[in-house]
Amino acid sequence: MAGRTSLTLADLEPVGPGTPAGRYFRLFWQPVMRAQDLPAGRAKPLEVLGEKFTVWRGESGTPHLSAFRCAHRGTQLSLGWVEGDSLRCRYHGWRFEASGQCVEQPNEDRPFCERAKIASHPTRDYAGLVFAWLGEGAAPEFPRYPDLERPGVLLADPPEILPCGYWNRFDNDHGHRAWVHRATALRKNRRDILVIRHEDVEESPYGWRGFRAVAGQAGDAKSSLGLARGEKQAAEREIKLAKMKHWFMPNARLWFQRTRAKGYEERELWETKMVWTVPIHDAAHASFDVTLTPLEGAEADAYRASRSRQQAEEAETRWDLAEKILAGEMTLEDLPEDMGAYTSFTIEDYVTQVGQGPIAGRGADLVTPGEARIVLTRRLWLREVSALLDGKKLTQWDIPRASFLEPAS
Repeated sequence: MAGRTSLTLADLEPVGPGTPAGRYFRLFWQPVMRAQDLPAGRAKPLEVLGEKFTVWRGESGTPHLSAFRCAHRGTQLSLGWVEGDSLRCRYHGWRFEASGQCVEQPNEDRPFCERAKIASHPTRDYAGLVFAWLGEGAAPEFPRYPDLERPGVLLADPPEILPCGYWNRFDNDHGHRAWVHRATALRKNRRDILVIRHEDVEESPYGWRGFRAVAGQAGDAKSSLGLARGEKQAAEREIKLAKMKHWFMPNARLWFQRTRAKGYEERELWETKMVWTVPIHDAAHASFDVTLTPLEGAEADAYRASRSRQQAEEAETRWDLAEKILAGEMTLEDLPEDMGAYTSFTIEDYVTQVGQGPIAGRGADLVTPGEARIVLTRRLWLREVSALLDGKKLTQWDIPRASFLEPAS
């Protein structure tokens, strides 16, 4: 693209078809829904990356993703019925297979099914989420994350839908913890959250990895956080790795932390967390949060029931409370004493990220040298999207085949 001007961060905010960021997002599998929210035999409308789709789960249990509207008269297909692994339109009964091919036109004396087809996209259930490939051509190999496949309780939280662009979430650096989450830290007596830490980051084969240490701590943060040798205990290894964070291009983070689950906060129980940030459209994004907790047997069953119950109890009110805080009707310190840390953390992140507004409307920001994560994430994205627009070779990101918790050889 001769003569193209340099990309800016604001150029990456639009995500619809044909936009720079939209094209790049569509090169990767994306989570689009929590698996448990799509029961067998149900169809639902879906918006992701500035496009509307129909997502349904066949009676066999397989998820499917197709065009939003029927090829006949444009009716919303999610209003129809799931029959086996096909979808029937409510308006005139046309039935479409998972491939998008029309196979039945009940009202027609001379059916022309072969001429009627809607777009369809590959899907996959994984880690409690429904993933879809929304790009053109054949889908690439589905990515797997070994740290989500270890023994334990794997739970996908209700998706967080924030009315702001996805870069507001991308730019949520580690330095915010002691300030944004101060109210929760004090309420839950988690003084470790209030410790100010700095973070070094470096590009990796999959995106970047970060190394955290207490601000002002002597010594090199990276050298003190290497993988433990085989003779050390797994708990020691997990505590060390809790100081690390991993970013998988283009939009997934993985890290390790002590549990925040209500009733378990005082335990030295280290969880694996992974979050995908997926734009719904230019001014809203979904955050798909998956947690692996290393419990098994009866203890795992009790934990799963407790966390699921907590999610259901608090999910209905969290955004109402967040909007009241943004409107100045209450403060973060006014949140209920018995609210779980997962929920209050979510509310605290919501108000700070939504309050930033769109990139294009807030003017130049003052990113500091200490916010290395933000600097590197922006640089990787601008580099890769610029290469895409110029028809140059893109980085082939490589997810490690082994868990980050495996001892070094």
